[in-house]
Amino acid sequence: MSEISSGKNKAEILPIEQFLKIKDIRIPEYQRPYRWEEKNVAQLINDIFIHKEKSRYRLGTVVIHQNNIKGENKLVHDIVDGQQRFTTLRILLYALYKIVHTNSANFETYIIDKVSELKKEIDTIPIYYTNKESIKQIRNNYHTAIRLLNKFDTLGIKAFIEKCEVVVFYIADITEAFQFFDSQNARGKDLYPHDLLKAFHLRAFDNKEQQKQVEIVDQWEQYESKDLANVFAIYLYRIKGWADQNSSRRFTKKDIGMFKGINIYSDDLFPYMRPIQIAHTFVDHYNSNFERNIDKQKFDYPFQLDSIMINGCRFFEYTAYYKKIIEGFKERYEVSVWNDELSATQKIFYLAYHNSKSYRDGEKYLLSLFECLVIYYLDKFGYAEFDYFLEKAFVWVYSLRFKYQRLGFDSVDNFVVENPNINLFHQIRKFISPEQIINIDITPIYPTEQMVKSYSIVGNDRIDFRIGTFFKNKMYYAN
Repeated sequence: MSEISSGKNKAEILPIEQFLKIKDIRIPEYQRPYRWEEKNVAQLINDIFIHKEKSRYRLGTVVIHQNNIKGENKLVHDIVDGQQRFTTLRILLYALYKIVHTNSANFETYIIDKVSELKKEIDTIPIYYTNKESIKQIRNNYHTAIRLLNKFDTLGIKAFIEKCEVVVFYIADITEAFQFFDSQNARGKDLYPHDLLKAFHLRAFDNKEQQKQVEIVDQWEQYESKDLANVFAIYLYRIKGWADQNSSRRFTKKDIGMFKGINIYSDDLFPYMRPIQIAHTFVDHYNSNFERNIDKQKFDYPFQLDSIMINGCRFFEYTAYYKKIIEGFKERYEVSVWNDELSATQKIFYLAYHNSKSYRDGEKYLLSLFECLVIYYLDKFGYAEFDYFLEKAFVWVYSLRFKYQRLGFDSVDNFVVENPNINLFHQIRKFISPEQIINIDITPIYPTEQMVKSYSIVGNDRIDFRIGTFFKNKMYYAN
């Protein structure tokens, strides 16, 4: 074992037999469920088997917050990063115990004793898993481990226990622990930016919100990671960026600052924070009042994409709120079959989602732009004058298809940011009534000679003829 110290923080390189003996270690409630699959366990076992001849083999890092429990005079070791690996290593040890006792004739006595002693030791360090998904996955991976570890002989088991190592970072301050977690992942395998936002906002929870923290994290973990990635990368990041007239092509770790804000419980509350604090406090007070047990009412925090983020719990509510908005307007208006009985609004949504060229990348970029506009408008004005706005938004977005034969996302981004006529996102941001938006004039398309030569609106390969007809009938295409 080697150790490096820096103030209250330290790092140790521990062989598995010592790592699994760390006392008072626990997996905090805010951590995600155990999700390693059979392929992850198989990869770990295979790596150990391949490197069993080496004098040392490093299995990765674990970040531990040395949590001094107030009022209990007790120091516990909360795993901030590495709980999936930690749980799997315990599973492997229990599987090896089963194997060496089931097939004891195949192993030397000293290795049987070593495994038994280590198993007896970690039995005194219980880890509690309450999530049903975690329990199911642990059970599955235990059986997988028994099957795959059967190829290990005495040398292989000895290598696992004595030669495999874990780098353990002990950090006294929870904020530093999460910052270290962020930096480790920034250098290693990329996490989604929303994973780093989750870590940031978890540490911003007030100490009195522990139960709420558990509930919110449990809800967050019900979402598919890809869905969360899309909420931020395809919608919220682009809307906020385009409203500021900034290029918004790809959401990366360097952009997560736009989803960080103020600590509402900070002692330094500046005047601009007061309205936010008042709204925050009122919502919590209203929802926690005993009368809610009678009237069953709930008041949602009044989120706005242009408003300042409140760090902590509100971030997770914010994510759920906008995820619901995104799904809501699609369910309300999207139709899959075209017919003349559709309302004007339904026809626009059909043309956006199901036109004959929807399979092309260019159309997917236009759809993303269109959806972002719709979300931004609904966020600010709701469904007031929505039908009138939708026509403006559709024409503004799909005018691009008349101008470009090949449409990449860079062209879409440039169109928004560098548009010499109008940036609808910026207009929505600065206007205070929907009437101001619907009174905006969208410049009709005046086809150039090259445009006329390159295609005909009706029946051409560049655009669905119904979109061309829509532009002509609404006088947005000048023949």
